[in-house]
Amino acid sequence: MKKILLGVLVSASIFACKNSETKEIVTTEQAPATIEHIYKPTYTDNFKIGDQKNVLIAEQMHQAIFAKDFKKIAEFLSDTVLFSMEDGTTIKGKEAGLAYMEKAFAGMNVKNYSMTGAVPIVGENGHQWVIMFDRAEVETPDGKTQTIEWVDSFRFLDGKVVHMNGYAKSPKQ
Repeated sequence: MKKILLGVLVSASIFACKNSETKEIVTTEQAPATIEHIYKPTYTDNFKIGDQKNVLIAEQMHQAIFAKDFKKIAEFLSDTVLFSMEDGTTIKGKEAGLAYMEKAFAGMNVKNYSMTGAVPIVGENGHQWVIMFDRAEVETPDGKTQTIEWVDSFRFLDGKVVHMNGYAKSPKQ
């Protein structure tokens, strides 16, 4: 009888030890806790992850820019594309945008390019964007090299870039 009681206690102890450690299983399907943000976006406030195909288009456009293949770049742009420039100016239309790119990039060589991240998003208004974070060394026509970091955002419609924003900086070394 003592052996049976001892066996039951040992079994219960082992069972209790095994079950005392519970692990929380977290899946991506669980809804995150609602957070009350301080600022409300005015453009759209309900982003979802977008189509990775748009990221590929933005990457291919970067390759064409670095290769100075302006004919290929034209394939990625809508006829009515809008470029919002860092200095506050805008360039409207494919031809004007390509003319700007040819002038700005013709004398530059991009080296050691790396992409920190690319996020495709879709707003509640249906607009599809890709936001890219990039870094490279840029060699100018005078042979000087400068590290540049930039953020581009591309809005897509029917597989073409219809709006592009770009912001660049040169980090202190």
